[in-house]
Amino acid sequence: MSDQQPGYGYGPQGQPQQPYGAQGWQQSAPPGGYGYPSAGPYPSPGYAAPPPSAPSHSTAMWAHLSALLTVTAGSAICCGIGAFLGWIGPMSMRNDSRNKNDPYLRHHTTEALNFGLTQAIMAVIGTVLYFSTMIVYGMVANAAQRASAGLAVPMLTIIVMMGGYALSSVVCSIIATMKANRGEWWTYPRLVAWPMLKP
Repeated sequence: MSDQQPGYGYGPQGQPQQPYGAQGWQQSAPPGGYGYPSAGPYPSPGYAAPPPSAPSHSTAMWAHLSALLTVTAGSAICCGIGAFLGWIGPMSMRNDSRNKNDPYLRHHTTEALNFGLTQAIMAVIGTVLYFSTMIVYGMVANAAQRASAGLAVPMLTIIVMMGGYALSSVVCSIIATMKANRGEWWTYPRLVAWPMLKP
């Protein structure tokens, strides 16, 4: 009688036989390897939308920059008229048919348009306050008050208020221009750009 244990040695065809219990572990691995199924033809899901392309960056930047230059440089060159026209550049970019399907451009052009419209409205309010103060003071003041510096106090108050507002608006517009050029989403403060229009 042989001393070999069952399951070891040679099979009936003279070939080496695998040890007992090893037959179940020699199956081929699944396509994915290590027992995990393969990923298949489906792409792995992303976690964020891809950043906008470079042309979108430049167009969004020019939307803010056109409003800023019109309000500042246009006002300096044309005796303050530029403050009423800062919405023209952003509106033309927003209504361009090539930009209507780009959510990034729609966001920034709408923000710049709201900024330009808000600056125009504030320019109208400032102009009305300035001249109405002069007219009312001239109607109610007597000769002595007119000869004094009484008018300077309300006039300087209006000038300081409107100047501070204009400065804060310029700073916010510069920030918006830089953000748009870097591909970042940004919204103006409500005091500087009233959200009159939606993207």
